[in-house]
Amino acid sequence: MKRDYYEVLGIDRSASLDEIKKAYRKLAMQHHPDQNPGDKASEEKFKEAAEAYGVLSDAEKRKTYDQFGHAGLGGNGGNGGGQSFQFDPRQFAGFEDILGSFFGGGLFGDAFGGGQRRRSGQGEPGSDLQYTLRIPFRDAMFGLENQQIEVPRLESCDTCRGNGCAPGTSPQSCPQCRGTGQVAMRQGFFQMAMPCPRCEGRGKIIPSPCGTCRGQCRIQRRSTVTFRVPAGVDRGMRLRLVGQGEAGTAGGPRGDLYIVCDVQEDPLYQRDGVDLHAKQEVPWPLLALGGKLKIETLYGEDHIKIESGMPSDTVVKLVNAGVPRTRGSGRGDLYLHIRAAVPKKLTDEQKSLARQLLDALQGEDASPTAEAEEGLLAKVFGSHSKKGKKNKK
Repeated sequence: MKRDYYEVLGIDRSASLDEIKKAYRKLAMQHHPDQNPGDKASEEKFKEAAEAYGVLSDAEKRKTYDQFGHAGLGGNGGNGGGQSFQFDPRQFAGFEDILGSFFGGGLFGDAFGGGQRRRSGQGEPGSDLQYTLRIPFRDAMFGLENQQIEVPRLESCDTCRGNGCAPGTSPQSCPQCRGTGQVAMRQGFFQMAMPCPRCEGRGKIIPSPCGTCRGQCRIQRRSTVTFRVPAGVDRGMRLRLVGQGEAGTAGGPRGDLYIVCDVQEDPLYQRDGVDLHAKQEVPWPLLALGGKLKIETLYGEDHIKIESGMPSDTVVKLVNAGVPRTRGSGRGDLYLHIRAAVPKKLTDEQKSLARQLLDALQGEDASPTAEAEEGLLAKVFGSHSKKGKKNKK
């Protein structure tokens, strides 16, 4: 009777694909024929683990197995009902991370997927890091020079200079793989390479580990990183700082640092891509008579033209007064949403003049001339307003 595949790998039935891979890697390393020459029991366990992995790593096969057990797979792990398990590399083709660093130079050499993995004598690259930077709205509009942050990251050990060895010593060639970082395994007609279990594929061992990093080549440290935030960055935008991630090992390249921009909101402006929107209050007499209104933009003072009789829901566009483009030149536009500005408090004299104007507009009195109407508007919110303030004082 075949053992339960989950039992073979020592995992729960709810295990994730990563947990399945991890369990298989551990068993494959432990029972590999090259590590146990002449041990038939280990060889059978190696085959059993490979068979279990071949089923549980495949979503469809796993679903069938969970429902019907071995019988649903033809009684032999889905291999067509044969009497013995045959290790078929094609079922693993395309899974470059099945065994992580188990097989050197790709899963089964260059024939089944690439030779992009770390090879003997080459260091491992450092990990990429991510940092969220909160940026005030106006700083995002104009950019920041020489922005500095502190990043916790793994740095090369100063004591051993990143080689993991105690002072006065150096790494030695691994006696098991003779410095190649790989050992060969033959399964029938098929031969594949795997990283040496003693040196973990590095080809070298550390006889006397460094006392500072304990042979790990790196130590945790907070480092200051200086960079530039370009004008016009938006929320969620990422800045890539090449080589500012964690240090690699054994001369491997550094990772990168990604700065994620979190731009704060502004009380005056709403952003829409490279355009800005803002409310603009205009005195209602100016809306009635027309004229020019002085306004403030992000880039200084400007003027907009108010047409006579302009409705209060009009939108006025100012070209090139929006957000700087991060790619290319120029800026977006600023859209001003006009609102009528009505004073909350009036003096008695202003109230009286406002009533006269209202009566005139409603036709209760003789219609005044344009000059008289304009003069009345000026009185309501012009010189009489100043007098009213003096009277209040």
